[in-house]
Amino acid sequence: MDYSAQVAAALSKTERALDRTVRNVTLSLFGDIIKGTPRDTGRASGNWQTSVSEAATGVLERDDDQNRTESTLELIQNTPEKAGGKTYMTNNLPYIRRLEEGWSDQSAPGAMVRANFQRVQEIVENEARKNRV
Repeated sequence: MDYSAQVAAALSKTERALDRTVRNVTLSLFGDIIKGTPRDTGRASGNWQTSVSEAATGVLERDDDQNRTESTLELIQNTPEKAGGKTYMTNNLPYIRRLEEGWSDQSAPGAMVRANFQRVQEIVENEARKNRV
């Protein structure tokens, strides 16, 4: 294999590893936010929406079951395979901020978003190790 072919192969392998890392970080972070959402009726966890390029608007008429299957499935479907784009996670329920601030007895303040974003560096390092070139 000549030098230019070796460089092209190395770049391709690196790009695939980066794509996997970014996708897995997104899935892990967003999935943990869904799991950390206090659950009474399932309305709050069912209203996490993922989208690409711009944030979703509106409230869904969806209550997630105990396994949060609908939000998780949407998350997987809406997370790009390639690095470089923007993936948004939104929840437009009028009381979602209160839940994040500890309004529910089911979780501590910040258990959905803040606690998980504090772990971003750890999540990135773990995924980067898994996908090392």
